Amino acid sequence: MTSSTDWTAWQDTIAALAAIPGIAGHEDAIARFLADRLAPLAESVTIDALANVTARFGPAEGAPRVAVVAHSDTVGFLVKRVDPAGFLQVVPVGGVNVKALPGAAVRVGDRPGVISVRAQHLARAGDEAASLDDLAIEIDPALAESIAVAEPVTYAPQKVALSETLLASPYLDNRAGCAALLEVAARLHADPPPCAVYLIASAQEETTCAGATHALAEVRPDLALFVDGTVSYDTPETQSRGAVRLGGGPVLTSFLYTGGLNGWHAHPGLRAHLAQIAAQKGLPVQHDAVRGLMSDARVALPLAIPSAIIGLPMRGKHAPLETIDLRDVAAAVELLLASLRSPWPALTRG
Repeated sequence: MTSSTDWTAWQDTIAALAAIPGIAGHEDAIARFLADRLAPLAESVTIDALANVTARFGPAEGAPRVAVVAHSDTVGFLVKRVDPAGFLQVVPVGGVNVKALPGAAVRVGDRPGVISVRAQHLARAGDEAASLDDLAIEIDPALAESIAVAEPVTYAPQKVALSETLLASPYLDNRAGCAALLEVAARLHADPPPCAVYLIASAQEETTCAGATHALAEVRPDLALFVDGTVSYDTPETQSRGAVRLGGGPVLTSFLYTGGLNGWHAHPGLRAHLAQIAAQKGLPVQHDAVRGLMSDARVALPLAIPSAIIGLPMRGKHAPLETIDLRDVAAAVELLLASLRSPWPALTRG
């Protein structure tokens, strides 16, 4: 990728990242891929025991130390039972989009499969409500003996270019964020930042957020910016739920909540600072507060690290195909770079 407006390069980079398997807890391949590409650019690159990749740019110490985090893992499945007749029972890893699964192409390791769906001619009442309990994956029966219980299953790679900037693919959440990290890395290599910047591709966001918990505890940054997929409301059935749309710019999220004690608040001063930089640079941004969505950013709260999310709006999150507008990803990169080279405000509270 050589330019934030080279849309073909953006599409190719993101599609290549999305094709690398890496469901939560099984991120070794994507971690090695990212580390290999960051190594020539960064001052140092490490892969830890959880498969977090951390690349440092700028001086070893700076004021402040800034972490930029994008999770590298994806949702998927693990094999639960192998039927010699050529069917697999599986358990989901992360929040798979159940209603989008029937008929989807998958990959069992490097073997092809398809999520079984009852023929419409044999439909029963209730078939329109897909259930994980009924989920089965069809494979070549000749391959059944080669498949082990707990083997990862991923959505099959696809690249659907709907336009020059609209891209549909599996795992844009959050391989689009990983592509943004790589672009930021290339630009920081060419023009080093004035402070210590740690680019972190975190593991296990889709299940435990354990990767970001460990990585942030190790780096102990003064502030953290998270690049992650977020929801859009620009399809016919979602337009009444919010204003975020594809192509409107990255989203400065203020609040996330799923239930119980699982919530997150942006640092108001940091979020306002990002909005001010976007206005100064003429970069489009959107704003949102979301119920039903969570992010690695939640682990910054108990560590008392001021944090903000730069969200990448997506349609169909966690489905076998998600859709983004590459202009939002490119604008997120420009916002990150501008913020990393601007004086940070005082982040004290009260």
